[in-house]
Amino acid sequence: PRPLCSDCCGGPPAWAARLGATGFLIPKCCFPAFKAKPGKAKRVRTIFSSEQLARLEMEFAQQQYVVGTERCQLASSLRLTEEQVKVWFQNRRIKWRKQSLERQQAKL
Repeated sequence: PRPLCSDCCGGPPAWAARLGATGFLIPKCCFPAFKAKPGKAKRVRTIFSSEQLARLEMEFAQQQYVVGTERCQLASSLRLTEEQVKVWFQNRRIKWRKQSLERQQAKL
């Protein structure tokens, strides 16, 4: 007979992974990465069209921070949410800083 998962569900566990060097198996239902978070659906990755990316890059070249009504207008003109535009700009600033740092280090 298969063991039961007495810690959480009492049912037969679906084995998820080995725990480090010990080799013990961890049931999926007890593994934190597999536990569903109540009230939170998994966020879907946004795929931007080439037109949206071109416009976002153009706006970023003009100014690296877009807030308030500018962000709202940009989002609606691109048919995106303000959150998507906000996150895109955050990620783009990180990429820009990383590229700037790499260019500075290449000069040394």
